[in-house]
This record gives sequence, structure tokens and C-alpha cells, in this order.
Amino acid sequence: MTPLNIRVFVDVIALLLGNAVEGNVFMFDDGVSGGESLGTAKLVSSVWPGQLVRWSLTPLDVQTMAWLSGVSFDGTAPPATGHLLPWALQWQGYVPPWSAPGSRHSYRMTLVTGGLSGRTISIAGPSLVLLPPPLGGAFRAPASPPPVERPHNPLQ
Repeated sequence: MTPLNIRVFVDVIALLLGNAVEGNVFMFDDGVSGGESLGTAKLVSSVWPGQLVRWSLTPLDVQTMAWLSGVSFDGTAPPATGHLLPWALQWQGYVPPWSAPGSRHSYRMTLVTGGLSGRTISIAGPSLVLLPPPLGGAFRAPASPPPVERPHNPLQ
């Protein structure tokens, strides 16, 4: 099963100045079924039970460090994976296989800024919506296209 990658682009300076999350947080996913509200902080990503989901953060201002310190569904965040890099920290986790199709799970991301402020910023509003598992319970790769016949080149 292909992992779902969720990219989070953040205008850290705008958030530190107290501006709203809307218009300063831009989220995209690479799901095959297409998410809702792409490019907003209210992204709804479609996932399958048991699918790996990876979040990564990219600050839009390279002079203000920020990293993703947590993704929480129930108020508790799992421990970070990888090294705490100031520019992009990736979080990942599996969608529980017992999740009911059609259910929606909102989550909160916590960002930590570096520098003198060292502030924590929460982004609430994005969610995952569960798709029914594929028929047969397995994900099958699409069939390869037939080979293309090329006309004979008389110059060869």
C-alpha cells in the first residue's frame, strides 16, 4: 500500500505576528482519491485502514526556524521519528486497521518555532476520512500498458 504524504507549508512570521491560520497554512496531500480543501489548513485527506500517513513541514520564511513537534488525534502525540531538524521534521503513523469506513478523524498539529520567541503554534482543522478497503482486501498495481510498436527507421 502506498503511503499518503501530507505536505504542510507555513508562513511562520505571519503566525508569530498573531495572524490567523487560514491564509498562512497551506496543506496538500498526494492521495489517489484526491483530498478536499487542498491548499488550506482544513485539508481532508482520504486514507485506507492500515495505510501509512507521513506529515512534513516546510516553513515559507527561511530565516525563521520551525519544526513539526507533534500530530495528535486524542490530545497525546506519539514520539518524534528521526532527528529534530529545524526546517522539516517528518511525522508518520499508520491508520488503525479497525477504523470504520466513512469515519472522519480531525487532528491537531503542533509547531515549535526557534529563535528568541520559541513559541508553540497549534493548527487544528485538518482531518483524515476513511475509505472502504479495496475489493479483495489487497491493493493491486494497475496493469502495464501494451508495448508500443515503433515504425522501422530506414536510416538505421
